[in-house]
Amino acid sequence: MIELKNVCLSYGDKVILKNISLKVQDNTIKAILGPSGVGKSTILKLMLGLIKPDCGSVFIDGRDITHLKESELYEIRRKMGMVFQGNALFDSLTISQNIGFFLRENLKLPEKEVNRMVGEQIRFAGLEGYEDLLPESLSGGMRKRVAIGRAMVFNPRMILFDEPTAGLDPVSSKKILTLISSLRHNSNLGAVIVTHIIDDVFNVADCVAVLYQGEIIFDDVTEKLHDSRHPFIRSILSDKILEL
Repeated sequence: MIELKNVCLSYGDKVILKNISLKVQDNTIKAILGPSGVGKSTILKLMLGLIKPDCGSVFIDGRDITHLKESELYEIRRKMGMVFQGNALFDSLTISQNIGFFLRENLKLPEKEVNRMVGEQIRFAGLEGYEDLLPESLSGGMRKRVAIGRAMVFNPRMILFDEPTAGLDPVSSKKILTLISSLRHNSNLGAVIVTHIIDDVFNVADCVAVLYQGEIIFDDVTEKLHDSRHPFIRSILSDKILEL
């Protein structure tokens, strides 16, 4: 489980997060919904221990990671995979090499074991036949699937997604959302999805936190979002995509 408790964060004079608290339970998909630039991706960085809050605490499986050393954070991060908005693939490596990079360079696993684990993710992501291609040869949706396979290859318990469907066409978006939804059913994984697209929330998320002006204004099961009377939430329910 991931928990943020009374977290505050500012960059200079700009307040990003105002005393926010939220939980992400195991084996659930939680969305963090809000307009661009409101601090959604910052929450992912806090969960990974890449930045530290000005006040409050971040807990991973009950352990406060707020003041851990980098060496201690390594084991914490092993529990989580990260799918970046821009995918962060290595342009000069093939699809298979990208997916297996962490296994080879960090875990130093035998090549036979790496190939087995990479093969599992190739099949899961529907990338058979593309293993030896470079990322530039793939569509945006397929590159996203490579990034998901790389995040899953070391068997994390939670995967964090930063705007997973941003910039994708409707068909590719649907495939990515189906893949994300299958994580819970096939692998008992939890997931956090940062997005500004409300349809993504209703398609895959069990619960959702809405971030607005640095505060969590809604945090409940997704179905109850329709019951909110908050003016901002009413507006996004009608607009579908946040462009603020």
